[in-house]
Amino acid sequence: MVLQNLDLNLRDVVIFAMLVWLFIRYTWVMTSLTLLLSGVALLVLLPLDIYYSLLPLALMGLGLGMMLHHYQQRQQALKREARTPRTYTQKEDELHL
Repeated sequence: MVLQNLDLNLRDVVIFAMLVWLFIRYTWVMTSLTLLLSGVALLVLLPLDIYYSLLPLALMGLGLGMMLHHYQQRQQALKREARTPRTYTQKEDELHL
């Protein structure tokens, strides 16, 4: 069984915990990076043929699309925040009655 031969040291556990935290905190970015890296890995590992390179290229395109979409949404949110005037009393403000 695989779990009986599993030998984890503290460094492996810390790296795994950091990756899980990154996936929870930055889900969209980490998913796009995972798709990009898996596409690159498949492109390197699979033989050079048009049939075998379609899936890696699609994964890389999807990852890039997700990354650009996230960046575009972030830029639009920053522009929107810069245009709206700031108020001193907000609903989340603890001093507002």
